[in-house]
Amino acid sequence: MPTILYSAPTVAELLISNPDGSVIAQRKLNPVRGYWIGRESSCDIVIDNAAVSRRHAFVFQSNGRWLACDAGTTGGLETENGAVRCAPLSADSWVGVGPAYLWLSGAGGQVPEWIDARPAAAESGRPVRLARLSIEQLDAVDPTPVSEVLTIADSAGNVHLCADLAGIGAIRGGGSPRIAIGRANSVDLQLCHPSVDPLHCVLSVGSERWSLIDAGSGAGILFEGKRWYRKRMEEGITVPVGEFRLSVQRVVRTTAPLPPVAMPPAGGAPRSPSRPSAFLSKDEPRADARPDVRSTGEGVFRPDDDDDARI
Repeated sequence: MPTILYSAPTVAELLISNPDGSVIAQRKLNPVRGYWIGRESSCDIVIDNAAVSRRHAFVFQSNGRWLACDAGTTGGLETENGAVRCAPLSADSWVGVGPAYLWLSGAGGQVPEWIDARPAAAESGRPVRLARLSIEQLDAVDPTPVSEVLTIADSAGNVHLCADLAGIGAIRGGGSPRIAIGRANSVDLQLCHPSVDPLHCVLSVGSERWSLIDAGSGAGILFEGKRWYRKRMEEGITVPVGEFRLSVQRVVRTTAPLPPVAMPPAGGAPRSPSRPSAFLSKDEPRADARPDVRSTGEGVFRPDDDDDARI
């Protein structure tokens, strides 16, 4: 089961300001983590205001740029161009969360182009993996009694990938574990199909449960005929992402002993009954006939002998 290896981090700092631009808080960001912003005390960044939802937005990095995604609010995120569901963060663009404004500092640089590796693989004759984790290695972590496994299947029910999510949570640093999902080769989980956007969504832990957050995709996250901007991955449900189906299943590890193995009787394994022979009468001895002997640990004796006859 694959695990995750992230690229070298780049330093960025999130600035939270008042409408007049005065900075009221700031936080360094780890590019391999995500950050929940909201009124709930379990969020990574808490804004205690009635105009802020319990989980209002999610901030994360993908393909070298930082994004703020709406976490299922009614009106979306405020920007210079109006309300949106996902917007880039930089020193030149802000995102409004209730009465607060989010900016970014120290995350400049050119955003690399994403590359679809499928045509090159097809030309070379190599098989194309429809679901691939770019995360390949993690430091060893102690096993936990209950683990959560991300399962990726297609619309026909064929499973393409299973990943143990316990390794994601073992990565040290502030913020919340997250997996960026899309068609681009620069995301954490690449789903190679035209129905999936280059950056489609992000999976992260919130309120002790994994949630799937729309990252401004065209098709969105659909479940039971409704588009969701944040869908909690409750146990037993399957959420479509393009032509793929995602689910999170809880797996219980046990150290219970194996059931006892059936042992043969003390006298040895029971012999199958002899088959009748057409060449022997019932009074003639058979070749496989054995004397009636017992083992006592001190020697072998016959039942008709007395105790002094032991050898």
